[in-house]
Formats: sequence, structure tokens, C-alpha cells
Amino acid sequence: MFDYYILSGDCGGTNTRLQLIGLNRSLLKPFTFKKTPGTILKTVTFLNENYSGFKSILEEFLYVSKPVISTLPKVCVLAAAGPVNQNKVLFTNNGWLISGSSIVENFGGKGGIEKAILVNDFVGAGYGVLTVEREECRVLNDVERIEGAPIACVGAGTGLGECYLTAGGGDPEKYECYASEGGHAEFAPRTEIEFELLRHLRQKFSSRHRVSVERVVSGTGLSNVYEFFAEKYSSKRDPRVYEEFKNAGSMKGKVVSVNSSKCVCCEMSMKVFAGAYGSEVGVAGLKWIPRGGLYVTGGLTPKNIKWIEGEQSEFMQAFRDKGRVSELLEEIPVYAVMVEDLGLRGSHRLAWKILKEEIP
Repeated sequence: MFDYYILSGDCGGTNTRLQLIGLNRSLLKPFTFKKTPGTILKTVTFLNENYSGFKSILEEFLYVSKPVISTLPKVCVLAAAGPVNQNKVLFTNNGWLISGSSIVENFGGKGGIEKAILVNDFVGAGYGVLTVEREECRVLNDVERIEGAPIACVGAGTGLGECYLTAGGGDPEKYECYASEGGHAEFAPRTEIEFELLRHLRQKFSSRHRVSVERVVSGTGLSNVYEFFAEKYSSKRDPRVYEEFKNAGSMKGKVVSVNSSKCVCCEMSMKVFAGAYGSEVGVAGLKWIPRGGLYVTGGLTPKNIKWIEGEQSEFMQAFRDKGRVSELLEEIPVYAVMVEDLGLRGSHRLAWKILKEEIP
């Protein structure tokens, strides 16, 4: 039995992950360790395409959680895949609308959710990065971190997310995370084939001048890249893989990744994806100079680590290819995060802070 319950969530473009945490009053005090206080009681992952909206997901989660809780969660924090404005978010990739007020209205009342806060999914991931242990990462650029220096986070999943953190007065205990929509900045081709890809994407998306980097560096982006190669080199595509790809729905990027060792078009797609990913991470390094750590996150990172780590990988070569300022990137510690629950960890951390402020 616990004194309080909090609900944390990571609502991405493909999946929604919800987590129920139990807390006792004694844990509502400052802590100096990485792990946020609380006992995780239940975690469930929902495939968004199976639901009409977030409300039906939350209803199901609270129903299946009844055996482990004595009352509804007091605080709910959701990290959601889209820009948050006035505690509302319109999902970038699936069109869902969620508001904190509607959650309280539908699930509040006596013994119900009293406060529901929405943050950008990469704000959640940014706070989640603060909980990451060294053994949960692969070191891509082995440089000593500077405590209290800026931190940046770039991660490819269904979409491409970016955020940065700064510490008040350089105090590492006071990091604040700031949202960014950097994944929607322009895709910058670096090779002749990438210029061809850009022209293909401009035509596909009816764009006169520009295409966002997310159209290449994400799960859906990987799908776009494969379509380009499968059309350009139709004689080289594997018929079985191509058929599987066409019928894969939201999992098309996964088909490309898992078949990269036996399909020429898939392999070429992964090389372009990894190079564009590394280039964008290098851009983040130049923008924020995050000597506190540049963390490469998102679900595609651990799943495709062989394309990312290593001095000669497409990713690392593109990361360092920054002309006159390439040497600056050698001073930035870079890590590939191998866990996929950063959004949950971050929203857990924020929910704990809110509960602590609410309880006298």
C-alpha cells in the first residue's frame, strides 16, 4: 500500500507507454541520486493505431491497473509527440489532440487525477537522460563530460526529436530541459545520391523548396529512403522484401532495417539514413556545444547501433564532417543510449517533482 500514486507516460507517434508508480510520503524529499524515487507497479505499451484516441488508452490502462492501486493517480505527466501549447498537444504524426484539462475532467473528481501536465516528448527524454547510467550507453566520442555544462539530445523514432538542457548557475542538480522542433529543420544533402533523394522527396511531398530532415532520419524517413532506392534500382530490390515492405503499415522502417544484410536497396537505405542521422547530430553539437554530453536516443538508435558506432561508421564520419569547425566536435562527449524508456523516466521525474510541490 502506498500513500500516493503518479502516472507517467511516453506518447509517441507509434506507441503509447504508460507507467504507474507508487510513492510514500517519506520519498517526497530532495534526492541526489540518479534514480527517481518511487516503485514501478505497472507498465503497459499500447499500439496507437489500435485506438481511436488517447482517452480510450488511458481508460484501458486504469482498468487493468485496478488490482495494484487503492486509488487513482494524483498526478499525471505525459511526454507527447508534438509541440505543447497551453497544456495541449496536437500530435505531429497521428493527429490526436490531448489536453491536460480534459484528462482531469474525465478522470478527476474525488480520489481521481488532480493535475495532468503535458510536455513535449523530447522534454521527457531530456529529463530521462539525467537518469542514464554509463553502462546504459555506448560511447561514440570518448571525451570527459563537464558537469553543469549544456546537454543535448537527438533521437530518431517514428519522428525525429531534439532538445537541450542547461543547469542553473552551472549546478548539475538544477538542469532544466527545453523543447525544440529541430527535427523539422531542412534536410541538407551531402552526396549526389542524397541530392537525388531530396528531389524525389520534394516531389512526393509536393514541396517547392524544402524537405525536413525528419523525412529521412526517422522510422517513416527510412521508409521514404527505401521507396526512393526501390524505385531507382528496381532491378536490385528483393521481391520478397519489397512485398513485405508494402504490407508493413507503420512498421515499414523496421522491414528495411532487419533486411539490410540481404537486400541491396535496404543496405543503401541504411547507409543514407545513418549518414544523415550523424550529420544532424553533428549540427546539434555545433548549435548547443553540449560539453555535458550529446546523447543519441530514440528507438532506432539501439536497434541500429551497428550503423552508428565505430570511427568509420557512416554516422560518425558524417558527424565529424563539419568543415572548418570539425575540430570543435572532437571536444564533445557523445553517447548512444541503449535503453528506450527515457520518456517514461523523464515524465516520472517531473510527476514526482509536481507531487512534492503539491503535498504540504
